[in-house]
Amino acid sequence: MRATIEENALHFIIKGRLVQVIHNIKTVSNYIEEIEQLINNKDHNYYFRGQDDAFSNTLPSIFRSRKLLDNEDNLFNDFLMADPQLFEKCRTNFERMALMEHYHLPTRLLDVSSNPLIALFFAVKGGQGNGEVYVYKDQPNPDKLAKMLNQRGWHNLIAEYRFKSGRTNHNYFKKNAFSNEMQLESSLARQSMADKSSFFQTIKKFYQLDNSYIAQQHRLWSDDYLNYFDSEESDYFAEFKHDLKTLPFLRLFEEAKRDIPSFANKLNPLELIVPKIVTIKRMSRRMENQQGLFLFVPFIGDEYDQSVDIDYTEVERRAQLAIDILSLYNTENPDEKEKYIIPARYKRPILDELAKLGIDYSFIYPEDHAKKAEMIKDKYLGL
Repeated sequence: MRATIEENALHFIIKGRLVQVIHNIKTVSNYIEEIEQLINNKDHNYYFRGQDDAFSNTLPSIFRSRKLLDNEDNLFNDFLMADPQLFEKCRTNFERMALMEHYHLPTRLLDVSSNPLIALFFAVKGGQGNGEVYVYKDQPNPDKLAKMLNQRGWHNLIAEYRFKSGRTNHNYFKKNAFSNEMQLESSLARQSMADKSSFFQTIKKFYQLDNSYIAQQHRLWSDDYLNYFDSEESDYFAEFKHDLKTLPFLRLFEEAKRDIPSFANKLNPLELIVPKIVTIKRMSRRMENQQGLFLFVPFIGDEYDQSVDIDYTEVERRAQLAIDILSLYNTENPDEKEKYIIPARYKRPILDELAKLGIDYSFIYPEDHAKKAEMIKDKYLGL
């Protein structure tokens, strides 16, 4: 493969065809043209994330330190106790987590936007290096999903997601903040390290069992999930059903019921290992203006299991692999993410262009009055 660099984009020659992989952006109009080509594909909904420097990964803030990840429950609960009035309008633990992310507490949420211009703003608003815009979708990349499952030794589980992902009545990868699944997973963030350890040991046994079940019985767990918990005849997963009555699971269910009293003492483990795009009500003008959603990064599991010797860099790698399931990749070169790079020298001109379109700090941060004052000061300093 031979690489050629052109003015607006990095291309690769693959099998005699010119393939665009990385888009170099110099103007807002240039960016809009590139995005229009992308969203002409109506097969997916697209979501955008801007980063104002070329970081080595796209991990959320909770993964920046092992100490932060180990204290996820304490971070969550301490913030609730420190400022309870802030969360009075929140109806679920996911909404509380989203508000915490909004106020920069480390969480497992990645901010994304349905508006590509908002992502562009975040890519150019600061930083010393090149800005970047990444693209996500609410349907999985099958190759990346299979890679994640294969590396965990659960290669048969890919059939579970193929079975469901095409159905309009269920999508493992797109949720809303009021769904039972997101209430359960955000409640899991509040559980102690000890409970998480016991919980994920049981869940891992389920994945191994389901992997064997598919191979031996030629059936899927999801075939019977809806009536499994009411059936007395389902004995293949009897141990899992029994484990749901142990204290770590009961404490988790009780936490979920604080917000959703009708929450049943059951769960679908297949939900827990995949990332999700989550829609949420706009709890502030800032959230509304930014047209924000969240990418929920799943729990890896082994990071809480004291019986597993896992290096933290491996935890980061697995978390990034999970995120990449929803990343947009080039169709002709599936190992390359589609991303928009804004060279550092074009960031300021693009920021000025966006301001003329009404996308500036006062729009992005409407409640930040100190930033508005700074903008007015800079206006006159620039005369």
